[in-house]
Amino acid sequence: MSSNCEIIDAYYAALAAMDVDGFEALHHSDVVYNVSGHTIISGRYESFAALKQVLPAIFEALDFEQFQFAVKWRVMNDGPDGATAIMEAKGVARNGQRYDQRYAHIFSFRNGKIASVHEFFDTQLANDALGFSGKSQFETDGSFEF
Repeated sequence: MSSNCEIIDAYYAALAAMDVDGFEALHHSDVVYNVSGHTIISGRYESFAALKQVLPAIFEALDFEQFQFAVKWRVMNDGPDGATAIMEAKGVARNGQRYDQRYAHIFSFRNGKIASVHEFFDTQLANDALGFSGKSQFETDGSFEF
């Protein structure tokens, strides 16, 4: 069984490589994602399938010739109940705006896979650079919870 830090390293490495299948394999199918803030993707997603519905909106807004997720990351703490990490992404959105974003993730694990994630980021930057402002909110399984 992998350690929490190994799972987190694989999580960010998959994001950096845009390996969606590898990224998905690290999660339980019933993973719960809580995405903070006031964006079209903010809210709670109670399965990986639900989360995958929002990924195209993010990916389509980024210029992957000039953008990369997970340029840098660090596990800030790790314990028996979960771990916290910070990740940095850098580059340009398709609208030409810089999208240099920092994400904070709080992970919980079950049987060697990710069971839940709480995600925090600069939502104003996301709304502006990714063109989220004025678009319809994605259907979620509810509001952000902790």
